[in-house]
Amino acid sequence: MSVTSLSRFARPSALQDPAPRRLLQALKHPPVRDPRFWATQGLVLLIAAAHDSVEAFGFLPSLGKAYFLPMSMFFVPVVYAALYFGLRGSVATAFWCTVISMPNWLLFHQGSEQVGVISQMLIVDGIAVFVGHRVDQQVTARAEAEQAGQAMRASEARYRGLFETSGEAVLVADAGGVVLDCNAAASNLFGRRGAELRGSTLGSLLGTAQGVDPSETTDSHDAILIVRADGRQTWIEPVSTALEDQAGLRQVLLRDVTEQKRREMGLQTYAAEVVRAQEEERRRIAQELHDDTVQSLVLLWRKLDELAAKRAEDREGDVPNLLEARDTAGAIAESVRGYARGLRPPILDDLGLTPAIRRLVNELEARSGMSADLAVRGDDRRLAPEVELALFRIAQEALRNAERHSLAKSVRVTLEYGAETTVLTIRDNGKGFAPALQREFAANGKLGLVGMQERARIVGGTLTIRSDASGGMRLIAKVPESPAKPPAERGS
Repeated sequence: MSVTSLSRFARPSALQDPAPRRLLQALKHPPVRDPRFWATQGLVLLIAAAHDSVEAFGFLPSLGKAYFLPMSMFFVPVVYAALYFGLRGSVATAFWCTVISMPNWLLFHQGSEQVGVISQMLIVDGIAVFVGHRVDQQVTARAEAEQAGQAMRASEARYRGLFETSGEAVLVADAGGVVLDCNAAASNLFGRRGAELRGSTLGSLLGTAQGVDPSETTDSHDAILIVRADGRQTWIEPVSTALEDQAGLRQVLLRDVTEQKRREMGLQTYAAEVVRAQEEERRRIAQELHDDTVQSLVLLWRKLDELAAKRAEDREGDVPNLLEARDTAGAIAESVRGYARGLRPPILDDLGLTPAIRRLVNELEARSGMSADLAVRGDDRRLAPEVELALFRIAQEALRNAERHSLAKSVRVTLEYGAETTVLTIRDNGKGFAPALQREFAANGKLGLVGMQERARIVGGTLTIRSDASGGMRLIAKVPESPAKPPAERGS
């Protein structure tokens, strides 16, 4: 007996109907097209004929305590019909047993005997309903299980097809990071056969030395540089997802982001070159202003001073005008000298970062009237020129923002020299800004914060800005003692 043959008579939706309705449906739709059903009904006729013969010829008393055997023989066709046809077959067969037994009740039994025979028939009917219903339940459950199994096999086949034909490298690993399966793209990526990849660990394939543990990845990870079997360098981005219904198994998709990374490196290199060229141009202009323009103005100031002294001896009337011209020339010279210091302060190259930032703090306090101070911690020493310049420009921009925009009353600058890193912290008690506004600065053309972050990144450091609308701002720039290598060199 197969599930396929039984499932024709058991409908999952029918099992949800009320019991009376199920019985009525079973009586209305017996399996009349199946020859075995009619063979079962023929067996009912034979049992009924044998029962009537026993009753008619007076053999029933000779059975003694086995008097119930003729009636109980109806269990055979009823159970058979239930096993092969479910509720529809068992109810129809039980109904036929009941109808065909009625003459026997009326002709051969009276009183309590008649009640006993009818009770036996009701037991047969009850067994028919119970067994038929249970068979329908089992058939339906097995049919649903087969359908689910077929759907799962189809799903697995579709997944396998996508897995094998995917253009992206895909690895399947267990909870310990051991590779259990891989597709053809993964074999091409690592230049190794699938049998060689299986059993390897994600750490050995992707390189735990780069600070990455892909077995713990729950989402996309930073790009990782690997060297393929042919010697080519490839940047990949692992994206790990847990496989449903597969406890502990993870699928790791390896996206090839080499071109994207190269463009990003190009932009970073370009930004670094732009900053370097800008600083070189500032240095050149400052040098020219100091060596040419300022010196010419100083010479003019001295000549006017000499001329004013001679005129004073001759007591000419244009002495006040000469003195005014001398003062004007001196003011211009001092102004140009200030511009030159702003473009490229000589004190940074000559004395180092700490004196240069101290001058910024003192100038801010003298110019704006706000309270400003500098605290130095650690071993004050010279850093790499690029690092000193980056921290100086960050401090310069931060103090300028505090003066122009924050409405702060006080600013505190802390310069901390560590063993390997230097940390610049600038705090003010101004109005601050909401975090959401920080993300809008670049879009609105306010590039001061973006420029500070870029300067820190170029030398391999980080810059963090913490502020809220309730007031106050804290800027933390953390950079290494020596500038980091350019991206292109780090990838080689």
